Amino acid sequence: MHDSQITRRRFVLTAVAASTVAVAPASWLPENIARADGTDDAALTRLARLLFPHAGLADTVYADVMEILFTTFESDPAKAQLLDTAASALDAQVNGNWFDADEDSQISAIRNIEGEVFFAAILAGVRGIFYYHPGVWAHIDYPGSSKEHGGYKHRGFNDIGWLPEGE
Repeated sequence: MHDSQITRRRFVLTAVAASTVAVAPASWLPENIARADGTDDAALTRLARLLFPHAGLADTVYADVMEILFTTFESDPAKAQLLDTAASALDAQVNGNWFDADEDSQISAIRNIEGEVFFAAILAGVRGIFYYHPGVWAHIDYPGSSKEHGGYKHRGFNDIGWLPEGE
């Protein structure tokens, strides 16, 4: 069972790295808002930032994470509908355009929908992609997996002074 987790993790990491290269830079721009299905990319990218706030993390990372989520969800019509439902529900919470609302109103709207099934699915999807993203890793100074590099002991983490030599 442990081997399948490693394989799955390696697959996710490879998919994230490949999608980072494959996504055109134009898709990271805020002007690229409307998807063919009507989903508001900018609003859902803002949602990702509010769900996982990291000061100083570039908007392009959040946009890339959401682009991966969009691609994943759009392959399943039921999941694709979740994105539209979320955007509509957020707009309804502020009686207008959620993206244009102030941050306090945006957070309040999120709290009001956090019990919804569509919200749980989007939250899980974003979380599953976000913390595997190389841009997030760089931002939080996480060097990534060390298993394929011989383990942490051989990757610069063997510099502790409290273990006797040879341990």
